[in-house]
Amino acid sequence: MAKRYPAEFKQNIIDLYQHKIKSASELAKEYGVGYSTILKWVSGSQKSPVNGLTADEAKAQSKRIKRLEEKNLILKKALGLLAKD
Repeated sequence: MAKRYPAEFKQNIIDLYQHKIKSASELAKEYGVGYSTILKWVSGSQKSPVNGLTADEAKAQSKRIKRLEEKNLILKKALGLLAKD
């Protein structure tokens, strides 16, 4: 099972890495987090030049859009049923 880390902890690691205070391997050893996990957090926190969103923000927006499209479809079907009566 994947280990969950608090958002504040992740942000602290990202800040230390991005401000070049410590390397990813140093952070991995010091905090007991996988090297690849740190790199994933850092890459997920960087904004895309295309849409100005981080990978996490883009994923959240995509989920939100999908959920709204599903609600919209339900409302269209309900309107169709009410119109028949």
